[in-house]
Amino acid sequence: MNPQRIAVKLYLEDPAALDPEELVPVFHRFIREDVVTGVPIDVARYGHVSDGPGIMIIGSLKDHALDLGGGRAGLSTTLKRGADGALASRVHDLVQDVARLSVDLQADPDLGSRARVGTGEILITILDRYEAPNDDATLLKVDPAIREVITALSEAGGAGAVTVERVGESRDPFAVRVLLDQPRPLIQWAEGVEAAAV
Repeated sequence: MNPQRIAVKLYLEDPAALDPEELVPVFHRFIREDVVTGVPIDVARYGHVSDGPGIMIIGSLKDHALDLGGGRAGLSTTLKRGADGALASRVHDLVQDVARLSVDLQADPDLGSRARVGTGEILITILDRYEAPNDDATLLKVDPAIREVITALSEAGGAGAVTVERVGESRDPFAVRVLLDQPRPLIQWAEGVEAAAV
């Protein structure tokens, strides 16, 4: 299994507190200051689309977004191409990107804690349908890589018990919801992600 298109999403702690349009100037600044990874190019606005992609930093290799999909706002990073290494390494890097994105947004004086994500739930989606149909066979293949990432997180910063469950229907892209029963403060968790070796 060698999926190139993978997305990781962490959910906002208080989604009602953040207007998606507030992120437009911040995301433009992130591009100018080279804050995000993946060769960022421009900002796209889809905040008007119900359950849509929200506000995105479009990149050559990765997209970063305030993602409104599934009726739940969160921050996401999507790998589009150029991936090297094992699946666990790719997922780890995406989790790290999303955690850092939230920390960087919180550093903005106009956003602050309103851009904080929770660390008890992770949505991981593999968008390559040929590589990863949404079925239990794919879950069996993917589960060890996901648990490797979470185990590394646990050893570096604590994650507690972990539940991995497939979500969606067969016609949807393959996705799993990862639930951690011991969520930690974001900055500790983000540092744990960076310290974890996968």
